[in-house]
Amino acid sequence: MIEAKDRGNLLRPEYRETLQELINYLQKNVTITYHGAEWSYRELCQPYCELSTPLLVFLKIYDVDNPATYTYPNLDVFGTQAFIGNNVYNLKLSDDGQLESFSTAILPFYMVSHHEDEKVIYNWLIEAKKTFELPEFSKLFECEITGDLLISAEVRRMGLETAPLIIGSVAAMIAFVVASSFRRDPSRSKPWESLCGCLIPLLSLLAAAGIMCFLGMKFQSIMVASLFLVLSIGVDDVFIILRAWDRAPPTDPVAERMAFTLEEAGASILISAITNIMAFVIGMTSSTPAVKAFSLFSAVSITVCFFYILIMFTALLALSGRREKAGLQSIFCCFKANPQAHSSLVEKVVTLQTAAIRWWAKACQTWTTRAVLLLIMLVYYYFSIYGIQRVETLISLEKMTLPDSYVQKFQKHFEDSMRSMQPISVFIKNPGDLRDPERMATIKKIVGEYETAEFSYGPNSTFFWIRQYEEFLEYYVDSDDEEIEKPKFTYTEIPAFFKSATYFYLETFVKYNETACDEDRPECISQFFFLTNFAGVIKYHELIPAVQAWRSIAAKYAEFEVYPFSDHSPFVDQTMLIDSTVWSSVGASLFCTAIACVIFIPSLFCIVCACCSVFSITIGIVGFLALWGIQLDPLSMAALLMAIGFSVDYTAHMCFHYYKAKPRNRVDKVEEALSTIGWPLMQVGLSTLVALAPLVFKQSYLAVVFLKTITVVVILGISYALI
Repeated sequence: MIEAKDRGNLLRPEYRETLQELINYLQKNVTITYHGAEWSYRELCQPYCELSTPLLVFLKIYDVDNPATYTYPNLDVFGTQAFIGNNVYNLKLSDDGQLESFSTAILPFYMVSHHEDEKVIYNWLIEAKKTFELPEFSKLFECEITGDLLISAEVRRMGLETAPLIIGSVAAMIAFVVASSFRRDPSRSKPWESLCGCLIPLLSLLAAAGIMCFLGMKFQSIMVASLFLVLSIGVDDVFIILRAWDRAPPTDPVAERMAFTLEEAGASILISAITNIMAFVIGMTSSTPAVKAFSLFSAVSITVCFFYILIMFTALLALSGRREKAGLQSIFCCFKANPQAHSSLVEKVVTLQTAAIRWWAKACQTWTTRAVLLLIMLVYYYFSIYGIQRVETLISLEKMTLPDSYVQKFQKHFEDSMRSMQPISVFIKNPGDLRDPERMATIKKIVGEYETAEFSYGPNSTFFWIRQYEEFLEYYVDSDDEEIEKPKFTYTEIPAFFKSATYFYLETFVKYNETACDEDRPECISQFFFLTNFAGVIKYHELIPAVQAWRSIAAKYAEFEVYPFSDHSPFVDQTMLIDSTVWSSVGASLFCTAIACVIFIPSLFCIVCACCSVFSITIGIVGFLALWGIQLDPLSMAALLMAIGFSVDYTAHMCFHYYKAKPRNRVDKVEEALSTIGWPLMQVGLSTLVALAPLVFKQSYLAVVFLKTITVVVILGISYALI
């Protein structure tokens, strides 16, 4: 994309001539060396080398005194129509449709290479960027170049620059977990065990990364979120196991204490692992590659982490039990502990916690409390539903890159320019015998329908090679003899047509067999495509009606294997699928929650409570995130999948321990459940926020989405579980 620095008209003589020089320089002078070979644009562009030819012709023949040289969007060049609508933007037209000025030029450089050699194209693009810094061009123009490979590099950069924040997460997590491990009796504190518990999730991440590499999976920037996610999940299990260990009778042998601990905590951490893994298995069914990769990596990491915690951390805890039996200190493990020592601060916290649990266990049974909670829930549902009604599906490239990326500025400007004219390629993959008048008429009808479809620019924006070929055939007929019929379609002149000086550029649109053409057989043309243009829409959600109209036309002519394609089509498909994917994921997660609860909590009341809570939390997550400015896109969808899995943890833990509570009285059951799992759940929520807190220092959309999502799910999850 090229603009004058002063945002003025590019048809000014100096600018017009320099623009020609820049195009020629890019096509001929930009070269790179790759694997010992020299590559230029001409070695990479076949068969799309001539796409900028109409613009070059226009710049060369432009004459302000000759209106025929600046018609729009087509120029008549020696009897041939040259289309410049896909090259000139931000233009000004006269009352009679003549092009008076344009301030933006967009040059399509289509390049082709084998998949294993795509680095060639990337290197060429980087070298082309350097051209814009040359004095002869930079003094007049502001230029930017983009492409799939450059954007992919920017997306990867977001992930690579966010990943090092895991160091801050580990440090913050270690500080929080170690601080939480101190007990009233200092000898029963677990600082070293907690430290190791924070490092075990990192080992599981390394193992999962190795598995993914072995399977040949490519790194996706969204996978960075899994680093923080698995770290928090692993530490959650550490809190639950430590709480169960503390409840085990300290006088029992280590083996019996460990058996009690696993009996108390095993089902809880297994429910947590299963529900999280199920949520990500559901995400693996997504049609979005990034979400699929994120879900697969997360599921593998959580699975590995579960087994590592179960094997490694319990082994460390057994060693800690032996230390306690030997009466050794928790920090300086070689020295004897003072049996009379105690922590007054921890004692006060425990006393306050016990009093709060007893008060709430009684208060939550009163009708006054229930009435207040009902009022709060009504307000909660009102804002949640209001937020859901405001949910928008909005995919954009800017979200996938860092704030300092060139994409942030370029993409908006590019879209604003392109809104006035964008191409759509329509492939006819089974044209059949074009000598058949009926079949030819149908193909022309297909072209006509695309030219008049919703948002289409019209027939004067169409590149359809058959129209030019028919003009070419007419040259074989004496134009003065009106009695001679118009020549019929024949394949024999196809090679001569594409080799002619006038129509050579149309060869790009056709796949043909020269031998079959010479023999006038239908196999001459096996496939072809034509270009037409549309205008007025550019955002992916705006394009949905247009894409649906194009596909509707293609479906009417299935025999011809019509395939409409735009660069936007894959993103439009994702936009259309995200809504249904999110809600189907919610339904699937509820089903998985019910299955997990049936296995571990054989109580209909607890199962219904858990499922209703998960559904209610999910509604709140979607609604409040929408009110917080988060739109539906692949990143937020991945975050929602994670949030659904997290929401199950809180309610499932509480329901399980309520079910296991021995007292028959409801007040006592609530008190025992809160005493058993209440404080670990608080630690789980706080540790999750601590793990993601370093993302605040990297204000990428990826970081913001996951940070906001985790904040909402932790607040709602703790509220539902404890209140």
